[in-house]
Amino acid sequence: MRGLLSKSQDSPALHSQRPTVYSCLVADEEQDNYDRVFGWLGVDRQGTPYHLHPLNLVWSIDGVDHDLNVYRKAADRLAADLNYWAAIIRDVNWRYTLVGCVCLLVTQRTEHFDDLCFRYEAGSMVVPQLAVTLGLLNPERAVPFFERVLSTPNLRKHPTKAVAADMALEKLRLRRHREVDAEDWSKLELDDAKTSERVLEQQWAFWSARCGRRS
Repeated sequence: MRGLLSKSQDSPALHSQRPTVYSCLVADEEQDNYDRVFGWLGVDRQGTPYHLHPLNLVWSIDGVDHDLNVYRKAADRLAADLNYWAAIIRDVNWRYTLVGCVCLLVTQRTEHFDDLCFRYEAGSMVVPQLAVTLGLLNPERAVPFFERVLSTPNLRKHPTKAVAADMALEKLRLRRHREVDAEDWSKLELDDAKTSERVLEQQWAFWSARCGRRS
């Protein structure tokens, strides 16, 4: 939970019950407020949360255009609180990050470059989606960022980050051939690299068609 308050400094007689209950209630309220973007998105007619659809590009029975319009409406609300938008992009929970990225992509807004880079470097299950968002919305600034990822040992050795950066540079026509190969990765790391490659390929093809850039 975010924002847990410290126990009250009231008289000792009150410390046994009320402060703990009060703190938990406030924390729950703050969490609900932080989660409001999921409420804005809601669920589809089959009960699936809209925030899950972009993960694998599997859309509701109402179709992709309908679903993306749901995100546009959420993006309009996020635009009224850019600090909140930045916070969800930076969040360690991939669901928040993914929603932040998709809201940027559907509106083609170029803010939050530093927030996207922060979460990319820190790591996330949606690193490929972060790479797509960076590359399509801020290509000029993304190129040196991706090059720095590949030249920084601690980032280069991470399969998902390295593969996504390498593929993004190739997609942006900065190189003809991929630079990153199996290197010294373990079997598990190779699996992560292959997953990153597959996801970035799918996501780049989908979003580039909607952002006016050829895949």
